[in-house]
Amino acid sequence: MPTKKTKRKTKRGIGKTVKQPFPPSSTETKTLQYRQDSVHDFAWFADKRFIVNTDSCRLPSGAVINVYSFYTPQQAATWKNSVQYAKDALRFYSNEIGEYPYSTASVVQGPQSFGGGMEYPTITVIAPTPTPKDLDQVIAHELGHNWFYGILASNERDHPWMDEGINTFYEYKYMQSKYGTTKANELLFQTTAVRRIDQPIESTSEEFNEINYAASAYHKTAEWMRMLETQLGTNVFRNQMHQYFAQWKFKHPQPQDIKLIFQAELGAKSDEVFSLLYTKGVLPNNQLKGFKLVTPLKPASIKSYLQNPTKNILLLSPAGGINGYDKLMIGGLISNYKLPPNNFQFIAIPMYGTGSKKFTGIGKLNYTHMSDGAIRKTDIFLNAARFSMNDFIDSFGNKYITTFNKIVPGIKFTFKQKTPRSSVRKYIQWKSFIMSEDNFHFGSDTSITGVDTSVRQKISIVKNNYQVNQLQFVYQNTRALYPFQYQFSIEQINELVKPTLTINYFFNYPKSEGLNVRLFAGKIFYANGRNEIKSFEYDRYALGMTAPNGYEDYTYTHYFLRRNEFEGAGSQQIAMRDGGFKFRTDLLSPEVGKTDNWLIALNFSSSISEKINPLSILPFEVPLKVYADIGTYAEPWDKNSTEDRFLFDAGLQLSVLKEFVNIYIPLIHNKIYKEYYNSYLTKPRFWKSISFTLNFYNKPLSDLNNLLEF
Repeated sequence: MPTKKTKRKTKRGIGKTVKQPFPPSSTETKTLQYRQDSVHDFAWFADKRFIVNTDSCRLPSGAVINVYSFYTPQQAATWKNSVQYAKDALRFYSNEIGEYPYSTASVVQGPQSFGGGMEYPTITVIAPTPTPKDLDQVIAHELGHNWFYGILASNERDHPWMDEGINTFYEYKYMQSKYGTTKANELLFQTTAVRRIDQPIESTSEEFNEINYAASAYHKTAEWMRMLETQLGTNVFRNQMHQYFAQWKFKHPQPQDIKLIFQAELGAKSDEVFSLLYTKGVLPNNQLKGFKLVTPLKPASIKSYLQNPTKNILLLSPAGGINGYDKLMIGGLISNYKLPPNNFQFIAIPMYGTGSKKFTGIGKLNYTHMSDGAIRKTDIFLNAARFSMNDFIDSFGNKYITTFNKIVPGIKFTFKQKTPRSSVRKYIQWKSFIMSEDNFHFGSDTSITGVDTSVRQKISIVKNNYQVNQLQFVYQNTRALYPFQYQFSIEQINELVKPTLTINYFFNYPKSEGLNVRLFAGKIFYANGRNEIKSFEYDRYALGMTAPNGYEDYTYTHYFLRRNEFEGAGSQQIAMRDGGFKFRTDLLSPEVGKTDNWLIALNFSSSISEKINPLSILPFEVPLKVYADIGTYAEPWDKNSTEDRFLFDAGLQLSVLKEFVNIYIPLIHNKIYKEYYNSYLTKPRFWKSISFTLNFYNKPLSDLNNLLEF
């Protein structure tokens, strides 16, 4: 049999690809026959590397069955007690529900390519797990399916709660008996309920979206079962489940069948209790109450909240930050942000810059109104921020540091999805950026002493106040294949009006990754007409082919290490906006491709196969991509213009930390860019041509992103 490539860790803990040869194959053949009565499915697994553990298990009735576990040497430390975990689970389920009817039970370590486990009668395959406790939990859950998916054989497609949900209830009981409890899953479910995106327990598998399948079909059902047990008492509840199992094993029960079992004990409450399967929202016994102080300085307070969540919290924590002007910032965080979110939320992070000797920080107030109408969520918010943004040292060694302050009121309307499984997200948002920034004013003092005259540099700081009004409409489709997003924005600064359209479209490749295409188009209008004076006055707000530097980030939306630098590594940081080119021409006035008229650009970024990635030889993964940009703007199309009508650049893109850091290495570009670097930059020119982005806004397009949005 040929060798197989798998991932493992070296002694230094660095993942790399190594060959793990299988044991040699025998030249002889062997025939194995398996027989099992009363099953509706089967599976078979084989791996010559398997370590096989086996033991007998005596069930509560006294019956003895054989238990097996199969795992590879790489998982030996985690799986060494796997047979005992299986025996514990088999005894627990047999005691709580009914006797395990088969003579054997097996758990098998599966490949890394899937998460969790997959159940079959008498056998389950389980993905590698990080800890023995996690393995114990997954073994219990997957073996538990023998009772509901296997023996009772409920219709999981039409009524997933009758298998996954009831089984999760017993998994919770099993884990609580061995390790204690946590309500982290309840926090996730209540978040969906508060955001009005939850679904009833009694929904089909086709109707559930991914989050609600876990939150409602699994977890909410388990909580509903716990409520039922609390109302009846543990012993009565156990007896009814024994009756349900004995009466319906191997007979495919329906929801009304389990209702009839409990109706004898619930009496008149039966309809009320079972009607909860068909309604949305938090269960009556699970409404959060009370208040807790939570702080990482006291880890027990976090554990306490996860075990017994409260309606309100006050989160206190140390906080810090860093930039090139404030240097290390030290401070604290105070907030009531949590899951599930309150209607009114706040966060404040006051800090002190050790380099600037100034107070800095950010803050946010947000009030959310939920509705079942066309507008699902309305957010009214007020954001604020203050940081240093430039510095200068005069000829006498005196250092001056300037700051910016911004206050941003706004409102956001998030539209309701057509169906819970819809991958479409739509919202309209209005923001007003009320800005105040310090600017340097350079002058001089002349002094005359006798016959000597001296000129001294004089520096003062003046305030620049302005306001940017911004209206955005965003439409995104987060589907797995070919996701896309449209963003239409209009900004107004005094008499300047700037509408822009940005479209992002991702083309999936057959095996992995894909091609991201970005189209940008923008136009600038002046209320009283355009002239050269206005072009100079509004240069900062103009459209640029090159992605903007820190100075051009006039709303201070992006994070820059040193946002007003023209030398050093800090000057090579850009933010993805407008034309999105990676080549910078900061020292030119105007920059290449800058316009206060119109601009259109296309940006491409494509992953490349690992087979042709020269960085694949490294002991750690460094994704390598290729990028290309092409665009045009108004001025080259003037009748007497000699400029290139189309600009382009292309090169290599290193994306690390899940695209948090993107490094762009240009290889191909217009002649005008080469002339710029030959004329304006000192050696080494190639290093100076490299740019990078820090992407704090690279949120995954997923249901979870929509769920947790602030």
